[in-house]
Amino acid sequence: MSESAEQERPVLTEEARILHWRRAQFLALGFTLREAQALTKAPVDLGQMRALIGSGCPPETAQRIVL
Repeated sequence: MSESAEQERPVLTEEARILHWRRAQFLALGFTLREAQALTKAPVDLGQMRALIGSGCPPETAQRIVL
């Protein structure tokens, strides 16, 4: 990668990196992009969500439980 391309790349804050990671985790659990974005911003425990879905709870139901 050229030096000028590296300078043009936006630098993400730690908070932005965490939000991107959380959204990716919710997408991996089977949520739609819209749902994942909403869950990312909500004070939702990702571990609790993983446990619910891991025990067979559909993503839609798990979302209603934690919100």
